[in-house]
Amino acid sequence: MEISSSHKIIRIQGKDSLEFLQGQLSNDLELIEKEELQKNVICSTKGRIIALLWVKKIDDESFDLILENTIAEKAFETLKKYKVFYKSEMVLLNNEPEGFNIIKIEDWKTNCIKNGLCEINSSTTEIFTPHDLGYQNLKIISFDKGCYTGQEVIARMHYRAKLKSGLFFISSKSIKNIGEGDDIFDDNQKVVGKVASKIGQIGLFYIKNRERSEGLYNKNGEVFNFDNFSLV
Repeated sequence: MEISSSHKIIRIQGKDSLEFLQGQLSNDLELIEKEELQKNVICSTKGRIIALLWVKKIDDESFDLILENTIAEKAFETLKKYKVFYKSEMVLLNNEPEGFNIIKIEDWKTNCIKNGLCEINSSTTEIFTPHDLGYQNLKIISFDKGCYTGQEVIARMHYRAKLKSGLFFISSKSIKNIGEGDDIFDDNQKVVGKVASKIGQIGLFYIKNRERSEGLYNKNGEVFNFDNFSLV
């Protein structure tokens, strides 16, 4: 199993650990296979993504939550608010994770972007809903499990809303002057999207209108010229 050099681990142990996590994470932890990393999100009550994480089941009462280091403390504090109701212990590990193949963050992020997976960090936390980033298509959201924080908003969007936005894979030399979380504008300087993830000359753009494929500008009024612009 691979994680990057920029990941940290929140370890949760105790007899109520599974029940506790089922009430906070978006996926069904009952379905985790041994030696599998199951993707999940922690959301706010408004259905906004606080963190994307990978869950490793150690045993029936122990779980490791693997997530990007700039968001680890925030995720820890978010979970801590709910943990008081359960018999479990939680710790944010500072030592290098064991049992994983540690790869460079640049390689990890490139692979995520090319596979249409936007990883949340401190620049993008609580900006997007799971549907904004296409998480419902990546086996990150379970619509069959019980309630969890943000579930009502996410389910309503899934079953009742017509999705007009889209996440696009892009490659372009013209993205060098933008950062993750930056707004994307039209020619009238109206915000039409955001930079969801980026490294080098590739990235993932969230665009409010998925029919729009040109006429996109940065905050300085510079137009983006794309070598590749494709819906994820």
